[in-house]
Amino acid sequence: MNYLFVLTLLITAIPLVVYLIYIIAAFNQKQVKIKHVESLPNVSIVIPAYNEELVLPDHIDNLAEIYPKDKLEIIISNDGSTDNTEKVSLEALKKNSVKGKVITHSRSGANKAINRGIEDASSDIIVITGADGRFDKDTIPDLVTVLLSEDKIGAVCGDIVPLSKGDTLFSKSESAYRSIYGKIGVWESNVHSTYCLNGAVVAFKRDASPSLHARKGADDASRALSIIRNGYMCKYVPSAKFYEYVPFEFSEQKKQKIRRATRLMEATIMNLDLMSPKYGKFGMLIFPLRFLMFFVAPAAFFLSIILWTVFLSSINILYGIGLLGLIIAAVLAGNFKSNMLSSFIIYQWYLFRGLLNIRKDVHIWEPNKRENS
Repeated sequence: MNYLFVLTLLITAIPLVVYLIYIIAAFNQKQVKIKHVESLPNVSIVIPAYNEELVLPDHIDNLAEIYPKDKLEIIISNDGSTDNTEKVSLEALKKNSVKGKVITHSRSGANKAINRGIEDASSDIIVITGADGRFDKDTIPDLVTVLLSEDKIGAVCGDIVPLSKGDTLFSKSESAYRSIYGKIGVWESNVHSTYCLNGAVVAFKRDASPSLHARKGADDASRALSIIRNGYMCKYVPSAKFYEYVPFEFSEQKKQKIRRATRLMEATIMNLDLMSPKYGKFGMLIFPLRFLMFFVAPAAFFLSIILWTVFLSSINILYGIGLLGLIIAAVLAGNFKSNMLSSFIIYQWYLFRGLLNIRKDVHIWEPNKRENS
């Protein structure tokens, strides 16, 4: 048998098997209806912000509408903004008669900004959210209900619903990606814990989570992994919706997604010891699968394309060219209709670029382009 053909099959099998496991598991999960706790607890909402004057007032208005004001505290951790983030935030807090404050400090990155906000929070339940987006009226009640349902649950996160002000291949790829990501999170939760909390909508018990590393690791993945290390579980709550504007231009999405991939890989490397029987099903199933997803599958995917192109071209050059044409067509098909294949290829590229970026310092973030709603 042709050794190149056998090698190509083996390399191709890696991403196929990894994602087939996820797809089969994800589509066999059912959403459980949540009955809210009778008395909602006090919560402190921490919002890390850098140059968010266009979107923060609306977000604060939204939060003031959906949760009892006497049980709500909003802390804006202003990470060295050069615009009017501090001023408009204070005005919005005052207008809504909501307890809160703005902490302004020098530019230091999202993790340090979140740590500072948590240090100033007065509640035992902390909610982390992004500056641009909206909650449903049941988002925070759903989160805290699940969070308080078991002592062993240390953190929960909600489901992100992507919104876009442009209808492009890249905004559609995000919609397709989100359609499956939430189901994966639910499956992981049912097994033990979701690997990564959605950073835009996270609630956790203060005692369950230590401070984040100031410079390395995505804040949501690092928090989930540290909470699991402390003996707690992290749960994905699909009914808790957060509506978030996502980049629709390639340059904006590329910047965000490559940085995100790099930060996820940093968090994974920093917590490799969690891949152990000591952490039960999380350590023996969920962590290894995520490691394969982040580090092995993207490289195997693109290597398999190269190998298939070489193998087919050795038979007939037109076969190799035809394969590359089919892959390009599959990606571009996402421009006409959101689909998983197009999204899969695009996101494998982002993960691969994140892998190449792993040695770069990317702890300082830039917000996406903001516009008045």
